[in-house]
Amino acid sequence: MPEPLSNRRRKAIAALTRRRGRRRRDRTLVEGPRALRSALDANAPLVEVVVTPDALDDPDVPPLLNRLSGPVYETDADTMAHLTDVTTPQGLVAVVERRLHDADAVPERLGDAGTALPKAMRAAAGGHWALALARTDDLGALLDRLRRHGAALYGADLQGVRADAWRPTRPSALALGSEAHGLSAPVLDRLDTTVSLRGAPDRPAAESLNVAVAGGILLYEWLGS
Repeated sequence: MPEPLSNRRRKAIAALTRRRGRRRRDRTLVEGPRALRSALDANAPLVEVVVTPDALDDPDVPPLLNRLSGPVYETDADTMAHLTDVTTPQGLVAVVERRLHDADAVPERLGDAGTALPKAMRAAAGGHWALALARTDDLGALLDRLRRHGAALYGADLQGVRADAWRPTRPSALALGSEAHGLSAPVLDRLDTTVSLRGAPDRPAAESLNVAVAGGILLYEWLGS
């Protein structure tokens, strides 16, 4: 049977909804039975799980909890809403260690650098475990290593070629900057080509697409080439 969630554990888990808390503990949150199942199937480093009584009544949940080696806590719906920081919680949240690879190994794997934000983890519904995730504070140096390993380097920029005319080679890397500032000059200087999302002549493109939306469209073009 799950143990009652203590105030100390509640505060520690709630801290993971904030970037500072995730970086300090090197942990993040995954939400919902589907995401928990994917994490278990991938042998992800799960730390603990919190469930609500309603989630325990879901016939799919107890078998998942039986596969856990760590503690399981029970709490009410209001506390769960505070832990997940979403409008409609699924009644189950798991704490998982962020299994980040050394950025120096990225050129050999040439995988997606990904993100471990809880919202991104939730949207991916477990897909993160199929990716090699890494974090670096020196993107320029990482791009240099990728080039030495034969990767073509691309980046999203308003002055780039149209996405529908983009023909990326493989292996390759795609760099995305923030909505406010775009890619930095050191990154732009290293790229082979930049690519842009443009509207039709009578419907100009918006200049402030969310980077996740822009990245998703470019990945569609990238992988479909």
